[in-house]
Amino acid sequence: MFALMMITIVVKALILSSLSPFKRALVALCALCLMLISAGCAASSTTVIEEEVVTNSKPMYSYTSLIIRDLVLKRELYSDFPDSKMTQRELRYAKLPGELSGHIERYVRSHRTYKKISRDGKPDASTLLLTGEFKRLGRFKISVAVSLRDGVSGQEVAYFRQTLWDVIDTTESISLLGREVANFIDRIQYK
Repeated sequence: MFALMMITIVVKALILSSLSPFKRALVALCALCLMLISAGCAASSTTVIEEEVVTNSKPMYSYTSLIIRDLVLKRELYSDFPDSKMTQRELRYAKLPGELSGHIERYVRSHRTYKKISRDGKPDASTLLLTGEFKRLGRFKISVAVSLRDGVSGQEVAYFRQTLWDVIDTTESISLLGREVANFIDRIQYK
């Protein structure tokens, strides 16, 4: 929006002013540089890099229920202090695994892929168990590894690694991450 306003001002200045040809070319070059800079900023928004592996011998759609466990978040990923000295920011980070599980549950429910979705319960032969851990957590990058396991054998049937870059606020990006995990679960249904 800012770049569009600047371009409009520059174009009006070029048309209405009595600038010399050199100054007009300089103003046009500045406008072009401004457009390139604003395009570069737009391209650097949240980027998603992923790895997906499905190793199940039976079709994924044969699972009718999903149990979502909170991802493991090691305290050293977000704090250097002992428990007694946690700041407000660190307390928010400590709550991220539960929030992420809630977002994943909400998005998976919206896809209507499974008959039963819960955050606790006893797995059986028709259950997938979602587990995983945060690999990196910071102001500019969140990385998780998610594993889907067979409810009876505990064998990994699918693996998903997600990295979000250019994260300004980790706590606000958790919803996007939950959506990406849910989309992965939906994508692998017919693999």
